[in-house]
Amino acid sequence: WEGGGGGGPPGGGGVLENLGELVETKANRKALTVGIGLVLFQQLSGQPSVLYYANKIFERAGLGFEAAVGVGLFKALMTLVSVQLVDSPRWGRRPLLLIGTAGMTVSLVVLGALFANGAENTNQAAVIGAIVSYVGFYQIGFGPISWLILSEVFPQRIRASAVSLGTLANFASNLLVTAVFEAERQNFGESILFLQFAAIAGAAVAFEYFLVPETRGLSLEQIEAQLEGDINPSDSKGG
Repeated sequence: WEGGGGGGPPGGGGVLENLGELVETKANRKALTVGIGLVLFQQLSGQPSVLYYANKIFERAGLGFEAAVGVGLFKALMTLVSVQLVDSPRWGRRPLLLIGTAGMTVSLVVLGALFANGAENTNQAAVIGAIVSYVGFYQIGFGPISWLILSEVFPQRIRASAVSLGTLANFASNLLVTAVFEAERQNFGESILFLQFAAIAGAAVAFEYFLVPETRGLSLEQIEAQLEGDINPSDSKGG
């Protein structure tokens, strides 16, 4: 089995049946930490808020519905770009993830700064630019790479259980962010909200750098060597 390959449908029983095996070895426990951590950071860094509430953000900044439509079209375009990057032999999973998350962090800091004097006093063009930047970096990093790595760090027999747990964690964190966004925005304002997301995204960059292994083109044994600490993830090379 290769880290970047398919190899048929995932095997194994249900999530509960394989739960013990998911935490049985050091490599599996580390893989679970990496996979669940990525899908949690994917949502907790503000993705549901920026995308689901784009219209509200634009309204408060004095912008119209057309801007939200434009962001949606840009997201579709960046999805096509991300497909090309993920399939390119010149890029590994880690570089795309780190670049994407770092770019999201900067975009969120810029949004926090732009809203510092209140939504009514923001630079409209700069708000659009920061949101477009956030969406673009998300689409080349967290968007595709989190799920690729989650599916590549586990043996095939327990991969379905791991992905199921990751999906559950993703939906739960998505629901949490969506539920608290509006209350936080009203109580603390957009600036504090975006800076909070920026801090979480910054923590995600550190998490990725120190814990997330490269998986592109690597065998499961090579990935497990990184997870068990025999190879530093920052020194790993895909190929």
